Amino acid sequence: MNVKPPEPADRRLASKLTRYRFLFAGASVLMLWLAQPPLSFWPFTWICLVPVLGLISEKPAFTRRDYAAIWLASSLYWLVSLQGIRHAHPAMYVCLAALAGYLGIYLPLFVLLCRRCMRWNIPLFVPAAALWVGLECARNYMLTGISAVMLGHSLADVSAMIQIADLFGTYGVSFVIVTVNVAVFAVLTQIVARKRRPDPAYRPTHHIEALRWSITACVVAAVCVGASFFYGQARLNEPITETMAAFALVQRNEQVEYQQDVERELHIFQNYATQSIEEIERSEVPIDVVVWPESMFTGGLPWMIADPDAVAPEQYEGPPESFVSMVQQNQRYYLGRADELIRTLAYPNPGQRKPHLVVGCGVVRYGMLPHAYSGMVHVSPEAKVAGWYGKNHLVMFGEYVPLLPRIPGLRELIPAGLGVTPGEGATVFEVNDTAIVPSVCIETAVERVMVNHLSELHSNQTRADVIVTVTNDGWFDDSSILDHHRRCAQLVAVGTRRPVLSSANNGPTVWIDSCGRLVESLPVGTDGAIIATPLRDSRTSFYVRIGDLPAKLLAVACLVVLTSIAAEANSKRRSRRGEADDVVAAE
Repeated sequence: MNVKPPEPADRRLASKLTRYRFLFAGASVLMLWLAQPPLSFWPFTWICLVPVLGLISEKPAFTRRDYAAIWLASSLYWLVSLQGIRHAHPAMYVCLAALAGYLGIYLPLFVLLCRRCMRWNIPLFVPAAALWVGLECARNYMLTGISAVMLGHSLADVSAMIQIADLFGTYGVSFVIVTVNVAVFAVLTQIVARKRRPDPAYRPTHHIEALRWSITACVVAAVCVGASFFYGQARLNEPITETMAAFALVQRNEQVEYQQDVERELHIFQNYATQSIEEIERSEVPIDVVVWPESMFTGGLPWMIADPDAVAPEQYEGPPESFVSMVQQNQRYYLGRADELIRTLAYPNPGQRKPHLVVGCGVVRYGMLPHAYSGMVHVSPEAKVAGWYGKNHLVMFGEYVPLLPRIPGLRELIPAGLGVTPGEGATVFEVNDTAIVPSVCIETAVERVMVNHLSELHSNQTRADVIVTVTNDGWFDDSSILDHHRRCAQLVAVGTRRPVLSSANNGPTVWIDSCGRLVESLPVGTDGAIIATPLRDSRTSFYVRIGDLPAKLLAVACLVVLTSIAAEANSKRRSRRGEADDVVAAE
């Protein structure tokens, strides 16, 4: 079968078209970046997708090179947006490149799916917002999920526009933003069409139909924005007055390393203890709970638990029969250290009673096999461990390596620190009349984790008053990763209708109310504390009741459209193969 090679002029035209599409995609991702931290110029979010929508509406067919160009522009956006993760470890440069390449897939996929819907004569304003949200939902689940830098996060500081997150999560905010982008594009299209010389083949009915769809797109956007704004104002004006426990959210700028020795961990412990004493001494209100960031309380000794079937691990150097006694001895030392700290915290301020400790601390549980958790421990004023929580959502390649531990003989290849066990669902720490839902590290940056926790507690009729999250964002220095994490927490607060209190090493240590507003925030890289007295919000959000089901349905819709594209491509390949066989047979 003879295939005629493309003419040089055709190749030049195709190359020019690819560059043009790269520039348009680049214009969109540039405005997306401007709308998010570090600049956070949120008005760009209303027009950031207009260039991409222009690409979608083009009649010339897209080649693989065109989609590759859009992917490249999108990958560069993610590379710049998440560049802060490279600070954690030199190996993270490779992980950053891989992550950016993976996340870069979603923009060309959005273009592909929208173009397919337009081929089915579906006006762009109908599928655009739905497909964007469906792909965001897929991103929140694929490869364990990542919610950071969702489109809706660009409006995190526009309180009136994010209150709909208690209905549909950040997905709802993203949906509204896309409808506005489509409306702006529709208006610009009409303006451009009026200035162009009429095409002889262009019938008046085409213009009327395009005008009708443009008006419809504008009406849909106006309704979405208006409804979101007035709903948001109503939610913001609802009175919330009942106070809860007083929290001291402690922050220090402690340098961390991937593998720290015991001496360094003890030094960090002492620094946080000193900081806590100073902050309670300065506090004008009695403190009920002192919160330390992730891992800062470990001090070389995690909280240890020995189950009845506990077996001494291979690393234990003593007699196996003495192992349980060793665990009990470590427990006594751990509680003695906590008791000394609690007594010291109650001493400097005459009105201060013994506080509870809710602290980021490693937990090791021994059974037939040892299990290590990145956790939070609740120590009561009587110096007893009242409860602990193991982080449910682990960081891939940061806290675990997928599949490798299950391959015989390869577990030994996993470095120390990568054998963390995921926790088992939500838990609650009871402090006086306040029910605390603990969260560790990125669990507020993966929105579904905390929503599922609150949904689980709601189903069990367990009271949940406030989300307390501990994190160690010192890994990322002063990069915009910290701002992205904080914005995720703001939308989680609205979505669950619960205040979020975050204690972070290096930052962001913040007090966020149940409407997603920043009540108080510590500057990044400083030492200090926030004395938070959050208000109890008795509202149960629709989002907690139903979860992200609407977004999942839109993700399924994306899969249906993608399946149809794959089926057509497969059919074309078979057809071409059949034509080639016919040519060979004829020869």
